[in-house]
Amino acid sequence: MLRFAALVAALAGCRISLESEDPDTGGTTRVCRISTTSTACASAATMTHPALSWIEQNVFTPSCSFAGCHSSSSDDGKLDLRGGMSHDHLVGIASLVDPSRKLVVPNDVAASYLMLMVRDVPPAMASPPAAPPPGDIGYMPQDTGAALCCQKLDALERWINDGAQNN
Repeated sequence: MLRFAALVAALAGCRISLESEDPDTGGTTRVCRISTTSTACASAATMTHPALSWIEQNVFTPSCSFAGCHSSSSDDGKLDLRGGMSHDHLVGIASLVDPSRKLVVPNDVAASYLMLMVRDVPPAMASPPAAPPPGDIGYMPQDTGAALCCQKLDALERWINDGAQNN
């Protein structure tokens, strides 16, 4: 019973859609999964003001910043998401995929192209509305076969809405 109560409390802070549509089909809801087994996803649900250092360790490192992806500015992605490096490569920086958009716009999740790329903000709901990423690039994370858990997306949203601080 205590485990069930903890699960309900963890999920209470998440926007949950059990019928999420894929953004490629013109959906207006994000694509994510609710994880009840991941420690990082469970802890993300309880954080009211996540620090970038937590996001780097629990979101970027396991899903983005490994060899050949976003582990240095010389990798294919040209976006360095390693610990201590991600802030300067995200906040206020134009996307290489769509140079008319900033990767992270403090206090504005819908205008942050990062959130479209990780399937939190569907293209139709972006500010302004956007096209999906080109097929040769696709949504992130690549190669993992799954979207980030909803709890991690919520933590990213809270970090952006809190001003995208380098903390």
